[in-house]
Amino acid sequence: MENNIPGASLLGRKPEELKTSELRFWLKCCRDVGKGLKTKVELVKQVRDYIQTGKDKHVVDPDLHKIYSRRKEKQGMNSEPDTDSNESVQFPSSGWGTSLEKMTMFTRLQMNRHILKSGKAITNVEHHTVLTRLVKARCFLDDKYLEDIECASDSRYFFFKGKCCHSFRKSDPPHNLKIALCILSGEVVSASCSFVAGKVGFCNHVLAMMFKMCMFTLFSSTTSKDLSEEQDQQSSVACTSQLQQWHKKGGGKNIAPQPLMEVEVRKIKDTESTSRFSIKPLLYDARMKNTHNLATEQNLKNQLRYINPNMDLVQMACHIK
Repeated sequence: MENNIPGASLLGRKPEELKTSELRFWLKCCRDVGKGLKTKVELVKQVRDYIQTGKDKHVVDPDLHKIYSRRKEKQGMNSEPDTDSNESVQFPSSGWGTSLEKMTMFTRLQMNRHILKSGKAITNVEHHTVLTRLVKARCFLDDKYLEDIECASDSRYFFFKGKCCHSFRKSDPPHNLKIALCILSGEVVSASCSFVAGKVGFCNHVLAMMFKMCMFTLFSSTTSKDLSEEQDQQSSVACTSQLQQWHKKGGGKNIAPQPLMEVEVRKIKDTESTSRFSIKPLLYDARMKNTHNLATEQNLKNQLRYINPNMDLVQMACHIK
C-alpha cells in the first residue's frame, strides 16, 4: 500500500526536509490526524516517534472514499480500460483548487486513447490531421496560452478546468476548457471546450491541456501552479549555457491587441537611443477623436436649423438625443 500512495513514503528523506503539509499527510497515512500538532517541530518529532516505534509500517488509505485502495485493485485486475466517453459527467460548481494530491497518473497512453475516439489515426502518414493538431496543441503549451488551471475531485472523477487564450483574436475572452478523468484508471471520461470545434473535446485547446496534465505526472507536481514558470522544469543556468532565445514568441496575454493605425516601425542604430525616421500609416483614422462635445453638437444643430428648418438632416437631428 505504501508504494501506491504518493507521499506515504519518505523516500530516503529526513523528516526535516518535508513541508508541513507533507508531514501531516504522512501521519494521516499512519492513522494519525495530527490533532494538537501546530508547528513543524512537533510534526517532525511525531514522525520520528512513529519511525522508532515501527508504527510507520502500518500504512492505511487516508482518503475518505478509499481512492488509493480502489486504484490498487483496478491495477491488479489488468482489465482493459473503459473507453466509453458517452457517460454523463457533472462538473462540480465549488471546491476547485490547485492541489494535485489525488490526481491519478495521466500519460500519452491515456491521451492517445482519447484521440482514437475521434476516429482518426495517430501514426498513419496518410491521415495527418491529428498530427497537425498535436503540433498546434504543443505550440499552445510552449507559448504559454494556458492559464487559470484548477482541479477538483470526488469519489469517481478527477476534474480539470482552465482557460486557453486566442492565438489571433486577442480582444475576445479565452476559451473555457473542462476535462474529467477516471480517478482510478486515469482514462479521459469527458472533455469539452467553449470553442465551436471543441464541443466534443478533440480541439487543439483540449489537447494542449492534456499535454500539461502529462507534464504534471512527469514532474510529480503537487499543485497546478508548479510548472507555471520555466525554472520549475529545468535548472537555472547562465545565459551563455542556454540555447538562443530570439526565436521564442510570447503567447497568451503577452500579446495585446493594437490598432494598425498606432503601429510605428523604427530602426534604431547602435549609437542612438531613438530613431529619427519611422514608418507609420498615413491613412485617416476616424477613431482617433474619441471625445464627444455636446456644446459643439448643439451648435451644429442650430446652424443647420437656421439654414433650413425643413431639412431632412435637421429633422433627424431633433429626434436624436
